[in-house]
Amino acid sequence: MAYPVDVTIEYGEGERSRGLAVAGILIPVKMLLALPHFFVLAFVQVGAAVAAWIGYWGIAFNGSLSPGIARFVHNALGWNVRITAWFGSLRDEYPAFALEQPDYDARVVITEPTLERSRGLAVAGIIWFFKAFLLIPHFIVLYFVQIAAGIAAYIAFWAIAITGEYPEGIFRFVLGAIRWYTRTSAWLLSLTDEYPPFALNE
Repeated sequence: MAYPVDVTIEYGEGERSRGLAVAGILIPVKMLLALPHFFVLAFVQVGAAVAAWIGYWGIAFNGSLSPGIARFVHNALGWNVRITAWFGSLRDEYPAFALEQPDYDARVVITEPTLERSRGLAVAGIIWFFKAFLLIPHFIVLYFVQIAAGIAAYIAFWAIAITGEYPEGIFRFVLGAIRWYTRTSAWLLSLTDEYPPFALNE
C-alpha cells in the first residue's frame, strides 16, 4: 500500500537550463537567487510549526485535525518542495511567492482519506514536541542522505552545463531525498499518522 504523502516532479525529457546549472555550480549565485524564498519561507515554516502545535490540541480534544490547519501546513510543505526542486534544478521555472501554486510541476500529494488523528500522537506533540524524538532514526539517516543528495545535485549541475540534460538516476535520487524529508515533516505536522518509511521511492 502506497504511503499517503508523496512528492511528484516529472522528469520529462530531462532537459534543463544550462544557465541555471552554471548558477548552481557557482553556488552563491543560485543561493542569492533563491534567498528571497528562503527568507519568506522561514517565517512560513515557523507559522506551520505553530499551526501544527495548535492542531495537536484540537486532535487531543476532538480526535481530528482542523481542515484549515491541514491546508496551511500542506501548502507550506509544498512551497518548500517547489523552491528545493528549483534550487536543485529538478525544475527550471522560478516558483511564485505563494502558498498555493497548483500549476507548478513539483508538488506534495496527500491521499490521507480522513482528518481523524491519533490522540496519543497529538499529546506526544504537545509535550515539548516529544513527537519529534520519535523521528530521531529518520533524522540521523536523512542527515547523510541529504548530504549525498546535495553532492549528487552538484554533479548534475555539471552534467546539465555540458549536455543540457539532468542524469535520470541522479534526478530520481534527489527527488527521493526530497520525498523522504517531506514525509517525515508531514508525519511530524500531523498530515498523516502513518509512520514514514525509510525509503527514497514512491
